Amino acid sequence: MKTVSIILLVITTSSILSSLCLLSSSVSSRRRNSIKKTRYTDSPAPSTEIPEEILQEDAAVYDIWDRKANELMQNFKDLMEEEKPYLDPKASIESISARMGTNKTTLSKMINDKFGMNFRQLLNSYRVKEAIHIFSRDNDISMEDLRVASGFNSVSTFTSSFSRFTGCTPGEYCKKISGR
Repeated sequence: MKTVSIILLVITTSSILSSLCLLSSSVSSRRRNSIKKTRYTDSPAPSTEIPEEILQEDAAVYDIWDRKANELMQNFKDLMEEEKPYLDPKASIESISARMGTNKTTLSKMINDKFGMNFRQLLNSYRVKEAIHIFSRDNDISMEDLRVASGFNSVSTFTSSFSRFTGCTPGEYCKKISGR
């Protein structure tokens, strides 16, 4: 008899707990719904205006970045023109940023912002200009020698970069210029 009453007590207790959980869940759900309704209907809409102080701070930060970027851009141009690091086929954003005393993230952001292209594209534009300059001095240079002398590591990058910046392949360009 004791076993039956214990089992009955456990079943009854379990049923009561289940009912309480369901009741609690139902009350919580109704309460959340009423909170949601009052939250959106009773409170004013959040302001979409940005406070003037924040706008002024953002403008000041942008102004500082713009001045720093302009200075970095000039230093980059000077380095490219004077030392021509792009002639090294192994030139990288890491090696050039180290030479300039900055980090690769800052240099990359400046290049993207000021030149409208990524580091590789900009480096290859300097190489294409160099290839054109070399060819203007020596019309008899082979395409392979021209590629190597201008800092390109691969034929495909030389051809695609040259086409991108001049509108024709290196061979077509040389034929137009020299008539060969």
